[in-house]
Amino acid sequence: MKFPLLVAILSLSLATPPAYAAVKIKPSKPKISGASQAGSGDQISDFVMNKTLIAIAGTIESDSTELVDSPSLGGSDGFLSALNKYKNKIWELRLGSEVDDIAAAVGSDTSGNLWVVGATSKPSETMANSLESTEAIAIDSVTVDQLFEPNNPLTRLVVWKVDLTGLLAATYFQDFPGVIAPNQISFDGTNFEITGTQRVNLKSEKFKISLDQTGTFSDTMKVSNKVKKLPEILTIKAGRNNLKSFISKSTIIGIPSWRAKKPTPVIVKYTKSRVALAANSFKGKVKKVLWKNGIGAVVLTTFNLENEIHILTDMA
Repeated sequence: MKFPLLVAILSLSLATPPAYAAVKIKPSKPKISGASQAGSGDQISDFVMNKTLIAIAGTIESDSTELVDSPSLGGSDGFLSALNKYKNKIWELRLGSEVDDIAAAVGSDTSGNLWVVGATSKPSETMANSLESTEAIAIDSVTVDQLFEPNNPLTRLVVWKVDLTGLLAATYFQDFPGVIAPNQISFDGTNFEITGTQRVNLKSEKFKISLDQTGTFSDTMKVSNKVKKLPEILTIKAGRNNLKSFISKSTIIGIPSWRAKKPTPVIVKYTKSRVALAANSFKGKVKKVLWKNGIGAVVLTTFNLENEIHILTDMA
């Protein structure tokens, strides 16, 4: 009885950890850039993802981009486009009205619905009075310039609720006294919290406002303008492994072949024992990283004032 036990113990003592191939950092190339042409005003703003799709939000001023080719609604439009796990577009939706609209950020609720926050221009008094008139109006014969004042400021907060098939389920508005620039929407399980910047008395102030799932907004709160310092190394759980996103200034643990010539954003996939499995470098600035099994890591970067989406399948 002792001999088999001795063999088993000996086998365990001789076992070696799995061997991993040497990892080199690969320069990542963007899968999607928001702009269709220089100076077009098209821009990717944000993205969210689940196990089956990547939903990308942004603003479009041109006729079409690789993410949006449906007809314009008027002025600039917000948009939401969904890619499947094979990186193919499965649906798109323009968001907005006849006036200028932007889409700034996107979040999701527990049911999977997508909530896009942006800003829009309020209709001018000309349109409001016309629509309240008892006289019949042939809207098709009236131009947008007649209904809306040119260059209306973006003073109205707008939130679009979109289901997973790309259908617009609801639109909610909240007016502000000055121009606004929302930048984030997050869900706490019950309500959405929206943050951004507003222009008040020629000064910029940060604001916060909540929205429940029935479309009711809370009062607006002023937020400190102090910039929150981000951690030098961001860790994203990726199944049994971890992704580390940071600025490399010299060498990197587990990748002896790498030495940065200048500060460079990188993302490295490590095992729990700190063995490097894959690594990518980026131009510009890394703004957001999310990971889902079966898709990999999706990264939002900014380079030359353009936001770009990277899809890292080697991080799956």
